[in-house]
Amino acid sequence: MRVCAWGPAAGPAVVCCHGWLDQGAAWDAVAVQLVARGYRVFAPDHRGHGHSDWTPTGSTYHFMEYVADLDALLDVLELPSAVLVGHSMGGTISSLLAGLRPQRVTGLVLLDGLGPPRVSDDDASDQAVAFLDQNRAPRPQRPMDSLDRAAERIRRTNPHLSAQGARALAHRVTRATPDGLIWRWDPLHRTRAAVAYDADRHLSVLRRIRCPVAVGLGADGWYAHMSDLEQRILAIPRVVAHDAFSCGHDLHHAVPSAVADRVDAVSGAGTLPS
Repeated sequence: MRVCAWGPAAGPAVVCCHGWLDQGAAWDAVAVQLVARGYRVFAPDHRGHGHSDWTPTGSTYHFMEYVADLDALLDVLELPSAVLVGHSMGGTISSLLAGLRPQRVTGLVLLDGLGPPRVSDDDASDQAVAFLDQNRAPRPQRPMDSLDRAAERIRRTNPHLSAQGARALAHRVTRATPDGLIWRWDPLHRTRAAVAYDADRHLSVLRRIRCPVAVGLGADGWYAHMSDLEQRILAIPRVVAHDAFSCGHDLHHAVPSAVADRVDAVSGAGTLPS
């Protein structure tokens, strides 16, 4: 796994977990805010993303594999415990570790990150069929003709990211081929997962969390309108902040200072603005 790092070696540790098809370097704006407050920040490229290795041939990607990676990463970084910040998929990963290894997580900030939409039993069966079909031949990546085109595609889902920032991220997360640029992430990420997300099981894990938790939602995005989102938030025992911000799904780019404020709140280093 490749890990991005910022800040003083002696500062309290914050580990930031990115979302689907994102990368550790996407946390730069948040990390700069946190470093200014004395934290040291780590942000891995999750397996199959960025510069980290793809999952071995014959296996696929599942939430618990990401959770096991994060658990092991804390060992490698020699962090008995840390504050976790997770966006989207990274929030689900972080919340699962916080519930399953509560002694390792001293604070938790979840940004549109309390699991994907609920899946019915029938839809789960259809998803398993789709997995079988897609696993026979994952869709190849379409080459892009320029770095600007890659940066443009990143900005479609991250509109608060500057053109310069998008270009820097695009440069880090693409590689050249004879046919053009392609993404570094594993094409298997675009196939359906073999096992559908289990919202009820996730609720039972959320109830095991013991650290303070801050929940941030992008009010203008899709995530804030999930039908059972409030149920998931209420399952967490110690929610110290629950905010909806005037942005879409890209909270880590839209409100980095507010994210840093929430880290302060869950770590006991500060209070939220009134």
